[in-house]
Amino acid sequence: MRNVWVVFKTLLKDWLRSPTGVFFSFLFPVLLLVIFGTLFGGTETTKYNLYIQNLDVDENGNQTNLSSAFIEAIKSTECFEIKPLDKDVNISAFVKEQQTIESLRFLVIPKGFEEKAINKTVVVRMGIIVDTLAYVLNNYSQYMNESDVANITMGKEMLSAYLNQTNVTSPEVLLIADEHAQSTQIVKGIIYSVVHGFNNKLTGASDILIPKSEDLQQRRWRAADYYLPGYIAAFIMTNGIIGMTTTVTEYKRNGIVKRLSATPLSKRDWILGCILQQTFLGFALTILMIGFSWAIFGVRAVPDLYAVSLIFIGCVLFSSIGMTLGGFVKDIEAAAGIGNAIGFPLMFLSGAFWPVEIMPSYMQTIAKGSPVYYFHQGLREIMIYNEPANATLSFIVLTVLAVIFTILAIKITRWKDL
Repeated sequence: MRNVWVVFKTLLKDWLRSPTGVFFSFLFPVLLLVIFGTLFGGTETTKYNLYIQNLDVDENGNQTNLSSAFIEAIKSTECFEIKPLDKDVNISAFVKEQQTIESLRFLVIPKGFEEKAINKTVVVRMGIIVDTLAYVLNNYSQYMNESDVANITMGKEMLSAYLNQTNVTSPEVLLIADEHAQSTQIVKGIIYSVVHGFNNKLTGASDILIPKSEDLQQRRWRAADYYLPGYIAAFIMTNGIIGMTTTVTEYKRNGIVKRLSATPLSKRDWILGCILQQTFLGFALTILMIGFSWAIFGVRAVPDLYAVSLIFIGCVLFSSIGMTLGGFVKDIEAAAGIGNAIGFPLMFLSGAFWPVEIMPSYMQTIAKGSPVYYFHQGLREIMIYNEPANATLSFIVLTVLAVIFTILAIKITRWKDL
C-alpha cells in the first residue's frame, strides 16, 4: 500500500502543477450542471407560443361572443403565450417569413364558429331529450296512464323526426403545428382538454369522473435536488472513463510509464495509485458540484455515509474502466475518441438528466443495463428518498463491476509495453 500511496501523491502533485488543467477539469461539469440544472431544475411554468387567428368576426371586425369565450378559456390554462393573428394573414406565407418554425403554432377559429356551435348545441340537447324520453318509456311506462304515454311518445317522435331532417355540422377549430416537435403533443393535449371542457359547458353537461392528485413525496424537494445525484454520477463517470483513458495513453506516449516499469514499482501498485488519484478527483468534483448547487439552486440534498460509500465505489469502477481502456489504446487521439464514444452515450442514455420513462421501451432496456443508471438511482434513493436499503442492488452491481474491471485492468495491462 505504501507504493500505491506514493503513486497517488505523485500523480496528484503532477495534476496540481497545472492550474489551467485543474480549472478546466472542473469547468465542464460545472457548466453542464448549471445548464441542465437551469433547464430541468427551474420552477418557472413553461409557456408555449400560440398564434390565434379568429375568423369568426362580425361586419365591424368584432369577435363573436362564443369565439371570444373560447379564446378566454385557452388563456385561463396559463400554458400559452397568446399572440393574436389578423384574419387577413395567410398562415403559409407568414410561416415562410419566419426564420424558424420550431415554436410556431397556430389555432384557427373558423368563420361561423358561434352560429355552428349554437346550432350544434341545440341538436345535441334535443338528442339528449330524445334519449331521456326513450329511457322513460322503456322503464316507467307501466306506471303511467295511457294519455301520458301517448303524449311522451308523440313528443319523442316529433323530436326524432326533426333530428333526422336536420343536418348541422360542428365547428372545427384547426391547430397547425410541427407534428414532429415533442411540444406539439403537449399543446394538443391542452387544446383538446379545453375543447372538451367547452363542449360540456355548451351542453350543460356535468363532469361524472373527477380527477384528483396528491403529492407522492412526504418531503418536499426542489427539482434541482432530484437531479443532483444524476449529475454527480454522470460526471464521475465521464471523468473516470474519458479522463483516465486519455491520461494513461498520454503517459504511454511520453514514455513515462515505460520508465516506471524499470523501477521496483509493480504494475498493480501503479494502477491502484491511478485509480485512487482519480477517486480523489471524483470526491473533489462531488464537493464542488454540491457547493455550486447550494449556491445557485439552493439544493438541500447532502450525501451521508452510505452516499459517500457509493460515490467511492462508483469512482473506483469508472476509473478502472478507464484504466482498462487505456491498456488497449496506444495513441492519445484514439483514446479521446473511444472515451467519448463510450462515456457520452452512457451519460445521456442512463437517465441521469431526464426520467428513463420518457424514452422508448428499447432505450429503457439499454439504459437499465448501464452502470451509470444504478449509480444515480442508488444515490437518489440515499440522498433524496432517504432509503439506503433500496440502494442495495446499486451497491452490489457497482461493487461487482468495480472488482471485475480493476482485476481486468491489472491483468490485461502489459507492464513492459506501457
